Amino acid sequence: MASETTPQGEAYQPPVGIDLGTTLSVVAYLDATGRPMTLPNRAGDLLTPSAVAFEDDGVIVGKEAIKDSVVMPQVFADCFKRDMGRAAYHRTVAGHEVPPEVFSGFLLERLKQDAEQRLGPIRQVVVTVPAFFDERRRKATQDAGRLAGLEVLDIINEPTAAAVAFGYHQTVLSPTPRRRGDRPERLMVYDLGGGTFDVTILEIEGGTFRTVATDGDVLLGGRDFDRRLFDYVAEAFQVEHGRDPRDDPHDAAQLWIDVQEAKHALSERSKAAVVCSHHGRRMRQEITREAFENLTIDLVGRTQTTTSLVLRQAGLQWSMIDRVLLIGGSTRMPMVVEMLRNLSGKEPDRSQSPDEAVAHGAALYAAMLMHKRGSHFSDLRLVNVNSHSLGVVGVEPKTGRRVSVTLIPKNTPLPAAQSRRFQTARAGQSSVQVAVVEGESPRPEHCIPLGKCVIRDLPAELPRGTRIDVRYEYAANGRLSVSASIPATGQSADVAIERGMTDEFDDLARWRRRLCPSLADDDADDDKDDAEQSPNTGDSNRPRGPERAKLLKQLDELYVRLGTQAIGVSVIAWLEEVQQDARGTAEAMREAERTLQRVETTYEATVDPVEKPQVAAMVARARLDVQNARAKARFALIDLGRECADAEFAPPGLEPLLGDIGRLRAAVKSE
Repeated sequence: MASETTPQGEAYQPPVGIDLGTTLSVVAYLDATGRPMTLPNRAGDLLTPSAVAFEDDGVIVGKEAIKDSVVMPQVFADCFKRDMGRAAYHRTVAGHEVPPEVFSGFLLERLKQDAEQRLGPIRQVVVTVPAFFDERRRKATQDAGRLAGLEVLDIINEPTAAAVAFGYHQTVLSPTPRRRGDRPERLMVYDLGGGTFDVTILEIEGGTFRTVATDGDVLLGGRDFDRRLFDYVAEAFQVEHGRDPRDDPHDAAQLWIDVQEAKHALSERSKAAVVCSHHGRRMRQEITREAFENLTIDLVGRTQTTTSLVLRQAGLQWSMIDRVLLIGGSTRMPMVVEMLRNLSGKEPDRSQSPDEAVAHGAALYAAMLMHKRGSHFSDLRLVNVNSHSLGVVGVEPKTGRRVSVTLIPKNTPLPAAQSRRFQTARAGQSSVQVAVVEGESPRPEHCIPLGKCVIRDLPAELPRGTRIDVRYEYAANGRLSVSASIPATGQSADVAIERGMTDEFDDLARWRRRLCPSLADDDADDDKDDAEQSPNTGDSNRPRGPERAKLLKQLDELYVRLGTQAIGVSVIAWLEEVQQDARGTAEAMREAERTLQRVETTYEATVDPVEKPQVAAMVARARLDVQNARAKARFALIDLGRECADAEFAPPGLEPLLGDIGRLRAAVKSE
């Protein structure tokens, strides 16, 4: 399809929305009439599996990548959306630790290329995220878009996007407000996708979509229902043949594919069968819908609990909800529909495509941002809420214990601002550090650190209890600003936390060469070309690509060594808070490890074939909790080590580390 042009001759790009899903992704655009349409990929499919594989000569995306998972599981990655915001994917791929943003970047790059075959060049898009994504995951999603060469106009919550699509199809987007008596229409969106779950209540009036409350689980989705079937069949095979097909990556990958097909069949039929092959033996396992529902009753129960919780958070009763809209492929399961029917007393609304509605809403929102295809789209207005509480770390005066103090509670309409008065903890305090966190826990180590602002060089005679004013501002576009001031001295500090692109990722071309062996030889030639074309010839020896990544890794290891020793010694005053952070995360890690040991012991003692998969799922969740806790503990040690280096502080005997860190920092800065 040839691209259109504007009267000035510039290439016209229609509004484009991308539903970047855990298991499936969808691209939509507005056609010439302003109607949202789903774009097929190069294979003619409307849905593209969110999976990538790395062959010798290139990156494979979608269905073909899933086929590769059976033959070459070590070069395959899927469900990387669940790892967004972490330092690396949960396992190595092609021998490398890879940030999940990179996998998402390759997926978005392919979606972009497929869309451009029909629309012409595409640069600006809106990308969707689960409503319950925290700031780190949202920022990681934008980073992935930029890696793919896209300008991410904004990110929109998936339930909100689905509501916008519903509003369009129900002609809510019109100059005449649609109301229920004396109030706007109230909609609950139940979004159970492949890997995440959200419940959001919105009020719709004309073109205004106002989020009232939202909650969810970023580690609950269709994938977890697949896992129950997967474990059920594998356990049955083990009982019959004495061998576990999960021990072979190739057989396990094939079993994953087969149980997914069985799950889909059980949404239409009362029973299905899976053939499991392993170690030269085969077994046919029949699964009834009733058995599947028994295996997953607790997963559906988790969504029911969250749904009821959101209703309470909104201060509403079911009689005040006009409709319950189902979104996400996993809502096709009959047990989900039945649960919601019984819970709400209403027939769930399945008028929207569970797979395409989110992408359609994103395209409509892109039209609003671009003011394309009719002025009525510029009247579309979204009022979101923050899905997690935002606050700062303070100290309780009586106990001296560090606590997280919420300034902007969860489900506050955005934009929002809040001020709070604190005071210095002791006389002669030389500095004040305001740590910015996100989360519901009163314990800072259980919250997500977002940044900090520090006021240093305070007067030595400053008395205990000196007033500190902290102001928190959270804009609708995700820009978070925190300022701290001390009126008595006139000193202040501030920090702005935005979802800007980080500089810690190389471009996709370099990652492609790292992960695809036959392309690796091109790297040296490209570096040579870069050096020849660079006007800054004096920097020809600076670290690049893998070399810079190696230096950063070495630097982190030194920070960990320094932080590990500093965690148990007396430190200077302005390092005390970050030291307490490291101690708290270390204790949280140990508690997660103890929990895992208890659950694994329970698993070993469980013999009931129905209970066994359920306990196995608990083990998998506990292992993930340990992985997350270990990552947090490591990051806390890195932070402590970095702060120690900044302060030129080292425990006795580790002074040479400061020199090593200084040299590595200088090498990295020369990049």
